[in-house]
Amino acid sequence: MKKTFLLGTTALIAACVVTGGVVQAAEEPITAGIGGYVRSAMGFVSQDNEDGQFANGALSNALANSIELSFNGSTTLDNGITAGFNVQLDSGAFDERHVFFSGSFGQIQLGQLESARQQMTNFEPNGNYNFGVNTPHFIFGNPGNGGTGLPFANISTYDDGLGDEDSVKLIYFSPTFNGFRLGLSYAPDDAVSGAYGGNATDGLGDLQNNASISAEFSKDLGDFAIRVSAGYESYKLEVCNVNAAGVGGAASVNTQNPASTARLSNRSDQNCDNEPDSVAFGGTASFGEWAIGGSYLEAAQVGNSSTGAGRDREEFTLGVSWWSGPYGVALQYGQNELDDAANLTDQFSLYELNATYVLGPGVDVGASLRKGEFDDATAGADGNDFTTFAIGAAVSF
Repeated sequence: MKKTFLLGTTALIAACVVTGGVVQAAEEPITAGIGGYVRSAMGFVSQDNEDGQFANGALSNALANSIELSFNGSTTLDNGITAGFNVQLDSGAFDERHVFFSGSFGQIQLGQLESARQQMTNFEPNGNYNFGVNTPHFIFGNPGNGGTGLPFANISTYDDGLGDEDSVKLIYFSPTFNGFRLGLSYAPDDAVSGAYGGNATDGLGDLQNNASISAEFSKDLGDFAIRVSAGYESYKLEVCNVNAAGVGGAASVNTQNPASTARLSNRSDQNCDNEPDSVAFGGTASFGEWAIGGSYLEAAQVGNSSTGAGRDREEFTLGVSWWSGPYGVALQYGQNELDDAANLTDQFSLYELNATYVLGPGVDVGASLRKGEFDDATAGADGNDFTTFAIGAAVSF
């Protein structure tokens, strides 16, 4: 199956690149440009330290930066195909980098970047992209990861947390037909490269054969627009029947931290019936200055074949926004549930009101008021509540 997929994809790339005849010299060589953003924020945190709460915040206020530089370029060849590249430098280290070919056949990407399912995620409407219930930026409160074994890092309906989201992948996006578009991707494993000695032996808890498929429908009808998306992503365990001590059992991947694995036993040799996978849905409708929508993700970890117990993660977001000229405001809600090792369900809920004022092209300031509630399902365990107010600025170029 793996060989068939690779051979078929290789043939597809070859056919697409030579469409229209032999590739000739470009009218103009590729010229690289620089883009990116610098985001900064300050948060003021009130975190409970009462009976039944696991910790007070280490800081009542905090400062943070998020910086990314993007080097990119493209050119259109004589046969009509556009070829280019994108390399991102995030906080001093190379992050995503890939080459792409696009034309009437759609677009092909090859390199380190998110899967087709993740790239086509639908997000809830937002009023400030420094903040939000689904943002990777500026999470000043403690969602529930402040103590040993507490599961939550944040709400994320785009990254399923199972594999390395930036492993080397081959990705294809179809052209858009009457509002419909399809995406496919494949990664052999979580490595950044399988060459130069990188083709290592199977590792306990490691994943391979990451495949995803996603589809979207998007239509603009003047003052009314709609977008819906759905995607599925699957993985294979490299080792099914040996735990860290070399004893029969299966490795279960921690959905919030793939580097940390839990061990589940009672599996027959090479029986990977409950391989980790994820499914996502989302939709947004906008009418004039208003938009409403949300997203949903369910990620299933490896289960225990003798008990039927698994460690599933389920989360969703909802949001409504209003944008008028330079002003934006949004009200959002997000919820994350994760089964623990005892098959109890921990829960984290997040409410947020945020706003933006755009000072000029690429420059904006904004604020966020957030309330978080973490509930540990284990009897006698500590939960956590927090409230944060944050202000921030972003410069994009």
